[in-house]
Amino acid sequence: MKLFTKKDLGDYGEKLAKNYLCDKNLKFIEKNFRFYKNEIDLIFCDKKNEIIIFVEVKTRTSKAFGEPEEAINSHKRLYVRRGARGFLMKNPKYKDYNIRFDSVSVFMGNDKPEINHIENAF
Repeated sequence: MKLFTKKDLGDYGEKLAKNYLCDKNLKFIEKNFRFYKNEIDLIFCDKKNEIIIFVEVKTRTSKAFGEPEEAINSHKRLYVRRGARGFLMKNPKYKDYNIRFDSVSVFMGNDKPEINHIENAF
């Protein structure tokens, strides 16, 4: 298995998650959006259903501490929600869209990465 730094692992997981969601016909808008201390890993749009999707990505090489998505604690959810408000303030063209918070976990423990996408994760 290839060794990654923590940042490289996170970047690679975000790339896999982005490709996975694009394959689901979602329109990619932005990655690593920052609003003060709040960051959103990926932002997508489901134009057909008029939904803006804020995605938290967790990538792990081991499940010793649980599933990757279990690392999205209440503090992280709060930061993502604040970031979403900031994104919507800066992008008023999406003001009438519904919003959704998804998680994508990427587990790198085997030969092929395992991706788990949870809609409305929080």
